[in-house]
Amino acid sequence: RRMFERRLKEEWSRCGRNGTSLSVVMIDIDNFKQYNDHYGHQLGDQCLEMVANALEKVALRPADLLARYGGEEFVMLLPETNKNQAYVLAERCRQNVLQLQIRHELSSANEFVSVSLGVQCCLPNHDVAPDSLVGQSDALLYKAKEGGRNRVEIDGECGLNNLS
Repeated sequence: RRMFERRLKEEWSRCGRNGTSLSVVMIDIDNFKQYNDHYGHQLGDQCLEMVANALEKVALRPADLLARYGGEEFVMLLPETNKNQAYVLAERCRQNVLQLQIRHELSSANEFVSVSLGVQCCLPNHDVAPDSLVGQSDALLYKAKEGGRNRVEIDGECGLNNLS
């Protein structure tokens, strides 16, 4: 996570200088507490590792970064990636995890382990803190969870213009 926070600041500055977009994808494994409680912590750890490997296959460019954000939550930093590109990558993440076909009998979202994702994109500037991008993508992640899980939620705009 520390690497993510450091890279977020670096990419925020770089994308701001270059006038290019920066996207963040927050990812959460659906109903992971129930998975861990039902199948045990050893299988829970294996599940986390398998999901991380599936997500890592999407973040392919050298500047892309996938990091564990905490618990069963991951974050993907996508420099020079616009809203539409970020959505495509997030959807690919969702599909990659489903294709693992890890059984999850207690999930409310799917019979297999699935993920919910929140995508936010912006053109970085000095008027807004980099953490705002993370906060907005996290809010969209929770919107995806509230909307039924196993889905991608993205803001209609590429920007943080309404943040102060």
